[in-house]
Amino acid sequence: MEAVQSWEEVGERIAEARLAADMSQGDLASRVGLDRTAIVRIEAGDRRVSALELSRLAQALAVPLAHFLSRPPASLVSRRATLEDVSDQATRASYRLDAWLEQHARNAHWLIAEGFLTPPRLDPSLQRTDGQADPSTLAAAARKALDLPSGPLGPMADVVEQLGLFLTVVDEPAEGASLLQDGYGVAVISGEAQPGRRRWTAAHELGHHLLQDEYHSDAGVAASRDERERQIDRFAECFILPSQDVHNAWKEVKDPSSVRPTMLALAASYRMSWSAVVKRVRSLGLIDGDEARGQRANSPTRGDFLAVLGEQPIPDLEPGTTGKLWRKAVLNAWETGAITAPRTIELLYDAITVEELPTRILEEPLP
Repeated sequence: MEAVQSWEEVGERIAEARLAADMSQGDLASRVGLDRTAIVRIEAGDRRVSALELSRLAQALAVPLAHFLSRPPASLVSRRATLEDVSDQATRASYRLDAWLEQHARNAHWLIAEGFLTPPRLDPSLQRTDGQADPSTLAAAARKALDLPSGPLGPMADVVEQLGLFLTVVDEPAEGASLLQDGYGVAVISGEAQPGRRRWTAAHELGHHLLQDEYHSDAGVAASRDERERQIDRFAECFILPSQDVHNAWKEVKDPSSVRPTMLALAASYRMSWSAVVKRVRSLGLIDGDEARGQRANSPTRGDFLAVLGEQPIPDLEPGTTGKLWRKAVLNAWETGAITAPRTIELLYDAITVEELPTRILEEPLP
């Protein structure tokens, strides 16, 4: 990503981040210990900002410091709604998520450029350069590339990473966003959603990645879903829970009383949200509309899972999560002395502390 070239650009980035945080110039000034007139001059590009002030601004606005110093990718800018003082919550949330997406893209670029991270080569059957594919066929091809045509998928950050999408989880409300890079992709998803929904969003962003969408954001999507989104939702459900797996599980349904336990087992094993499991089973014609409405309204509690299965679903995609390849790349950079301890923690998105870093020996051995 290109660096900003003037204080005017820095000021513009600060102003955008302030609007995304729904703050007035006076609010921001009080949070960073400056006069309002100083914020006005900074945003206009008439006043330089010290490193300490820039750090305070980043903390107050909850964006990475580097966000102020680099230009966003052109594909992201072309689809971003303009921020104004009256921008709605979805627009502000989308901007904040994009800020973390940019940061993740910067980090991925550095790790790859320095040789610590190598994007996996995509199977030719998955290279949909025309952006078109049947959702169920694409999902089956993705699973085949993983050598897992059926059965539950593992940790989703590891799964999508094997297909060239480097994902992390951030503490933001907007569901997810992804960006296509040169030979790989990056994505960020919200850690505020329920675990099943987080896995769904990760699979959804993978669908955009495989279809070679340059940039995608789920912020505000629910208000205006189009055919493209419905197709990628279809990919997500087929990818996480193949239809044949559902039919195989349904062989255990002997009477109406065993319908719910079977669905609970699917939700727990495949780590899907209850509503997604109900929808999947209904779409396959295994329950009727009345049964689906009743089951959807009766969301299972922790006790339901414990009573039927003896355990509850294992949460996935907690904030700060990255895939195995990413973690190994960062720690390799640390062990070779390429990055400092604080930078290592930053690249791991605070998933561990400095005290938990592996010991490294960089000194030359004695003769």
